[in-house]
Amino acid sequence: MPELPEVETVKNVLLPIVKNRTVIKCEVLRKTIVNNLSDEFISFILNETFLDISRRGKFLIFHLTNDKVLISHLRMEGKYYELDESEENTKYSRAVFHLDNGHKLCYDDSRSFGRMIMSNETNYLKEKEIAKLGPEPFEIDDVSTLVKQCKKISLPIKTALLNQTLMTGLGNIYVDEVLFASKIHPLTPTKFINKNEWENIVKEAKRILSMAIKDGGSTIKSYHPGKDISGEFQTKLLAYGRNGQMCVSRHAFMRFIKVNGRGTTYCPKCQIKRGAPIKIAIVGKIASGKSTALDVFKKANYLALSSDEIVHNLYAKKDIQELVNKRLKIKSDLPFVDALREHLKSHQKDLDRLEKIIHPLVKKEIEKEFKNSKSPLLVCEVPLLFKAHMQNMFDVIIGVDISNSEQLKRLQIRDKEKSAFLKRINDDNNYFEEHRLDLDYIVTNNNDVKSLSKEVKKIINIILDRLY
Repeated sequence: MPELPEVETVKNVLLPIVKNRTVIKCEVLRKTIVNNLSDEFISFILNETFLDISRRGKFLIFHLTNDKVLISHLRMEGKYYELDESEENTKYSRAVFHLDNGHKLCYDDSRSFGRMIMSNETNYLKEKEIAKLGPEPFEIDDVSTLVKQCKKISLPIKTALLNQTLMTGLGNIYVDEVLFASKIHPLTPTKFINKNEWENIVKEAKRILSMAIKDGGSTIKSYHPGKDISGEFQTKLLAYGRNGQMCVSRHAFMRFIKVNGRGTTYCPKCQIKRGAPIKIAIVGKIASGKSTALDVFKKANYLALSSDEIVHNLYAKKDIQELVNKRLKIKSDLPFVDALREHLKSHQKDLDRLEKIIHPLVKKEIEKEFKNSKSPLLVCEVPLLFKAHMQNMFDVIIGVDISNSEQLKRLQIRDKEKSAFLKRINDDNNYFEEHRLDLDYIVTNNNDVKSLSKEVKKIINIILDRLY
């Protein structure tokens, strides 16, 4: 969706095209664009001259003769194209303004989400779409009003900024950029944002929007500000669209989440999650001590899940057994888990096929348990977190490390017969080598249980400070 810089660019592109030009004919090709008032709209615009264009937030304001005002909201895909009368209309033309100089202006909108509102100079700022807008960042010199307005708002800060009532002009792209620059996690409850942080948000919003306007906005996917015109600011984006890439400032990998349905990219190291709940993953190889670390959380009365237990419960279900047997073509009289283990010994490639079946089910179960819990800390032991691509589900990732010799010794104590098989399955879980930068904390467990528990408790105390 075009945001303030893109709409400002559209305004600047359009102004020399339409200024002092008169509409001699108007066609409405999709009446929903003008709120189903086709005849009224044509009568409103016909024979009027464009005097100027201004902008409010993400709205274009066309000022016409006879004190008329046309408000245009581009929404997702709205664009204006200037064409010669001899040229065919653009593919998704929804309204066409024929001008007195032999040119026409096509409003093109593939999704037809855009809207045009008829108003006048006296009332256009009172139209409900405009009246509800908060100030633009450029208009804010004192954030005291923002701090006061937000004292009781529990919504995530990203959601509050996208709402446009606190501050207008920031959409999905630039909210990600501003929060990254301000070092604020997008899920932080708005009421937790203090005065200094609001000052940073406003300062960074002014800086980033000004840069984007200078570069003609961001050309993202199918959006272009005008015919044969592309913005350049997308080459300078530091957060939006950079999921899985290295953070430019802290050498961590950017993560992608959904905030009230909106795709959101952030750095877990630069933008620390505050406010409950905080979701924590515990990762590590087999016999590294993950379960012991999980027990520390469990004994402190926080929700503590084991993905191994979730898998065990899934394997006990008849429909899951039938699905796995069918997909992997397993035929055996042994109990299901034993038959599966024997099959994987001789069909190693089927391990990936099995995980493609089970991992989405495990993720679904974890999400369900987290959603239904009121615990401020939501913890899950997930050995194959990165292989299952579940890292974006969590705010904090704790890695439990162990030396190879100590790991093998503990596996043999558990079950000598199965130790080699279990170690082979888990050997491709090279998370310390491949995903070390994704880990927020690393505890080494080459000593006794007491030492490990002590280190985990320290981490818990650090995380608890983020709740308020």
